[in-house]
Amino acid sequence: MLRIYPTVHTQTVVYNYEMEQKTIINQLKLAYSPLSNYEFSILKNDKIIQQIIESASVYIIAQRPILSFENVVSKQDELVLELEIHQKNNPNILKCRLPYMQDAIGASGKKDIGLAINTIDPEFKKGTYPINKAHGLSLVEIENDSLENHKFLVWFSPEKLLKNYWDGSIECEVIGNIRDFTNYQVHYVGKATKQNIFTRLTGHSTLQEILSIEYPFKYGDLPTHEITLLLFGFQDNLEIKSYDVDSDIKDMVATLTGENRPRQEAIFLDAEKALIKAMQPKHNKELFKNYPVSKDGLYSENYDSIIYTLMDPIKLKYELGEIDGGLSTLGGDAIIIKNNETFELNKHKK
Repeated sequence: MLRIYPTVHTQTVVYNYEMEQKTIINQLKLAYSPLSNYEFSILKNDKIIQQIIESASVYIIAQRPILSFENVVSKQDELVLELEIHQKNNPNILKCRLPYMQDAIGASGKKDIGLAINTIDPEFKKGTYPINKAHGLSLVEIENDSLENHKFLVWFSPEKLLKNYWDGSIECEVIGNIRDFTNYQVHYVGKATKQNIFTRLTGHSTLQEILSIEYPFKYGDLPTHEITLLLFGFQDNLEIKSYDVDSDIKDMVATLTGENRPRQEAIFLDAEKALIKAMQPKHNKELFKNYPVSKDGLYSENYDSIIYTLMDPIKLKYELGEIDGGLSTLGGDAIIIKNNETFELNKHKK
């Protein structure tokens, strides 16, 4: 058997003398950390954040109890931030230790590090360490011993800190099971292929409906702090093709060069339909019960297998089950479509 691994496109050609087969494995990955609706309303006009999320074209509107930073202490002598991550209705705790001296933060080491606190608690009171009921932390280098004169370094929400940790963007010690804090109840699945996701979500009628209708998990909390946006791009679209002895050499070359790959937009449109078909979110009006049949997805590509999996260690919960992501380097539970006919959710063997 001859295997050819091209250097430009993520494709594999297999010459096996038996029969032609065509498979695509689509690995969905969060383009940014999960954002509460409240956080999104603040960050949506930030140009840097917009650039980061430009690659996202599939999104999920979900809900989870509020997360917070507790027992926050800045240890200047050790140049480290110690804190805990808590979640309402969750008995588990994550204990974290974040060094200031790392590239992701950019501290010089010559000045004190100050904290600017974001909180949604109307009864929050400034005081000495430890700091509690913080929902966002901005690290700043203090100039002339005054927070009024400072250099902004980085901002973290609890979910941003966790995502940066699990994808290796920051150095951080985390004690505890992060999966206890990454469970999301799915309300809606959508796509934004013809306009950027910020434009799509601004004034989104279904988002406003969800905010109005869904009850908070914790009595007294506002839905805008629990309703969360999960914004997805693709980590990879791995296409595997096998050819027999009678296959056209031109088709093999086109596969290697990526000429006959489906459009990225078609994959996004198909991903939206696959996720909706799998989870049947109650706020989606079109549930694509005839999927994989579609006019704008991957149906016309005639794949023998289409696979979707999540690369992040999150859990998507819905009425009849759940989808786990990030259970291995290849992903997690897999939505599998075979021969444009059968549709199943294959649970990862743990």
